[in-house]
Amino acid sequence: MKYISLLITIIAFNGIFSFAQVADVSQIPSFDKNGNPMLLGKCDTTALFNEPFASWFSTGLVQYKTDSCYADSIKAMANRYSIQLFFGTWCGDSKREVPRMMKVLYQSGFSDTAIDMVAVSNHDTLYKKSPLHEERGLNIIRVPTLIVYQSGKEIVRIVETPVESIEKDIWLIMQRRNYLHKYMTN
Repeated sequence: MKYISLLITIIAFNGIFSFAQVADVSQIPSFDKNGNPMLLGKCDTTALFNEPFASWFSTGLVQYKTDSCYADSIKAMANRYSIQLFFGTWCGDSKREVPRMMKVLYQSGFSDTAIDMVAVSNHDTLYKKSPLHEERGLNIIRVPTLIVYQSGKEIVRIVETPVESIEKDIWLIMQRRNYLHKYMTN
């Protein structure tokens, strides 16, 4: 516990987050291989609304226009599914897609408790892995990877970018259509 308090104090001193904004050790930023702050491990959107992440996260939320037709159709089914989202705050695809994904998920009626967000590293020794290895056994090759679960079982995933749009892809998944993520298509 002393280590965590010391780490929070050091980070607060360096101006990355103030002490009051850090919810737990998983939301304390680390530094990517280029020396930029990054999140590691389980987190939620609260961490992404703080700088330096807010500059791309908030902008992405505002700029993305969801297709309300699909979002409304997903609402009727959202409570039957849960989501696990692996991403990197250092990754260009994650910076573009994660705000869009979160906007679609929230507008489609997914609750915070149904969404498990995990930030992964870009260091060579921990590449696309989290400190507690939540990715273990899940074959996370590219980020972001959004995995859709029903009753604890993986249904399918969206890898890196959607095939059509986030909302249409999620709708197709929930309709049990033959959805293949972009690295599984011909």
